[in-house]
Amino acid sequence: MNAHIETFVQSKRLKVVILEMKLIQRQSARTLSIKKRFNSLTTNERLFINKVKHFLVVLLIKSRKESTTTLKIKAEKTKRIVQALILKYISVKYDILKELVSTPRKSVRIEDFSFSNCWNFFEFRKDDLHTMFALLKIPSICRLCNGCVVHGEELLLRGLYELVSGEDQYNIAENIFGGDQSLQSRIFSYFIDFLYSRCLRLMTNNIEWWLKEGFLLESCHAIQNKLLEYGLDVRNRRDGIGLFIDCNCLEISRVAGGPRHDGSDAARWDCNIQRAFYNGWKSIHGLKHQTLDTAHGFTIDMYGPTSVRRNDLFLLGESEINSRLAQLQVNEEVQIQAYGDSLYPHLTHIRSSWRQPVLSDAQRLENKAYKSVRISIEWNYMNTANVFSYLKNLNKLRLMQTRNVCKIYVVATFLRNCRTFLYISISSSYFGLVLDRKKLESYLENY
Repeated sequence: MNAHIETFVQSKRLKVVILEMKLIQRQSARTLSIKKRFNSLTTNERLFINKVKHFLVVLLIKSRKESTTTLKIKAEKTKRIVQALILKYISVKYDILKELVSTPRKSVRIEDFSFSNCWNFFEFRKDDLHTMFALLKIPSICRLCNGCVVHGEELLLRGLYELVSGEDQYNIAENIFGGDQSLQSRIFSYFIDFLYSRCLRLMTNNIEWWLKEGFLLESCHAIQNKLLEYGLDVRNRRDGIGLFIDCNCLEISRVAGGPRHDGSDAARWDCNIQRAFYNGWKSIHGLKHQTLDTAHGFTIDMYGPTSVRRNDLFLLGESEINSRLAQLQVNEEVQIQAYGDSLYPHLTHIRSSWRQPVLSDAQRLENKAYKSVRISIEWNYMNTANVFSYLKNLNKLRLMQTRNVCKIYVVATFLRNCRTFLYISISSSYFGLVLDRKKLESYLENY
């Protein structure tokens, strides 16, 4: 029946009137871009339109039945009411086409920002931004999916700014970078896709480089020296803890919440979609990543993302990290092992706390000492979230609306590694390690 009303309303005569008055059909907010949402239909207006449609159907049916000569007066009155309702319907459903004023684009370069703004906006010093631009091998000219051309420095600054601030793209366009929201969205997606495609190998299959450069052995010695402060001496062992392993839970917006499409009585999403990404213990929807970290504050290996419903042992088995560590150290004199929390089992290259019913004094001391130094991996997670506020903005982490959600934590961790080379971290300070800034170039050599 609603289709008949739409056909009646959009008759040839009314279409001529709509075209002459330059009227456009108003839509719901979710179908419009941010720039056009000021003219969207509110919920009250949509409910009003539905009521008018229903009332029109009733009146039109009555007007057909009351077409006899004895009821001409009543039929004429009904006709006038129908015309009035149609005019009201048009006044709500259609509006005059308004001119959209877009913010002019700005040619943004690193030199346009002061030293303080570079640090506050992008979490890198001004000189280091030039270094990162060169080492990341960002092309000088980047062509977006819609054919728009962006300079490489603007791409780097634009991507870092949203990661660091977590600000709304509309405000980013209006306040700093110019252009419209859709342009900012395309630039950020290009930035994340570019870095993810380049850094994925460094974050998931690059332990051999860290071993050859001596980071694993240096991390092992630093942890052993720190354990001496807790009364535990493990310096004479052929194997030693040089890594920490754990899983990080990235909270995201509720998956598949609300109706599937607009309109009243719209079908809902299947509840199993939400359950697939929900963890009852933490009471969050999210994604999980397994990371392998050194005492320097570097994440040298990542696995994921998987659903936050997955147990840490599932990621341990799927990543095959124990066998990979064993294969890399076949001919090594000292076998570097990774230490995890009490959930992890005792394997050849994975260690955990002792969990027997009765523990010796040495085992209790070892548990206490290792648990104290293992907290450094949590500092790394905290540092990533504090530097890149994007990870805390659930409105941006909508899994079914953007593919960036599955890539964002890998990119953020990679950039945190780069910052650690340049500025050290809480973990490296805790273990008394001094880092060489020049190692960043070697790290990104095969980027």
